Amino acid sequence: MDKRELNVTGSAVHELPGVLYDELKQERKGSVERYDGDGFDVIAVERYYLRNNSDQQATVIFDTTDGTTSRITILSGGGGDGLLQFNLGSHRAQTKKMANRIVELCQSDTLQLEVRD
Repeated sequence: MDKRELNVTGSAVHELPGVLYDELKQERKGSVERYDGDGFDVIAVERYYLRNNSDQQATVIFDTTDGTTSRITILSGGGGDGLLQFNLGSHRAQTKKMANRIVELCQSDTLQLEVRD
């Protein structure tokens, strides 16, 4: 399992979960589900990884602390192979890919959000 946290600030912080969900759904790679809670959102993404011949899940939690700040936690896991559950770096790769995608979305002209690790 791998974990990464980001802090995002800006007036459009409440739009980020919906924008990310829509982008992931349009890719049509694996399954994507979203839970829209009161002050938080959860997006779960499951994809197949050839390198270890298994499915792996990434969960992205958006915890909005006020109207302009959101703490984002990305958890990636599953997908280990064999008795010792070797994942051949796929957990870290998926977490990094998701974090990079969030940073790119935040820097878009539409959202203009600031990201801090």
